[in-house]
Amino acid sequence: MKTPFLLFALCAGLAGHAGAQDIYKCVQDGHTSYSATPCAGGQLQILEVPSPPPAVDKGAATRQERVASQLEAARKKHEQLEDQARARAAKQAEIHDKHCAQLRLEQKWAAQDAVGAGDKNRDAAQLKARRAGERLAVECLH
Repeated sequence: MKTPFLLFALCAGLAGHAGAQDIYKCVQDGHTSYSATPCAGGQLQILEVPSPPPAVDKGAATRQERVASQLEAARKKHEQLEDQARARAAKQAEIHDKHCAQLRLEQKWAAQDAVGAGDKNRDAAQLKARRAGERLAVECLH
């Protein structure tokens, strides 16, 4: 239990001082020791200290932040344009629905006029009712 902790502490201490020094592990009479020099007797095992991680490029982080903010601004602008397009489409649909309601009302009135028309005006009233129905069918397909 002590050995891994000791190894870790020794490695951490030496890693701060040098980039790639060798550490020697000596086992002599059942006792393990670590040093920067080879042991005089006993089993020898050379441990390599890993090199420190590369330094963080602060310029890359700044570039990433700048690109991220540009992407965020582009996304917001795109969402704003989509919202404006949806609002225009909703307004156009409302205008179209109102126009179709007016055409239905005109067709209804023309049909009522055709039913109540006298003999002289009946043909003209029926023609007017038929044309109102055709206009409704063409402009409002539902």
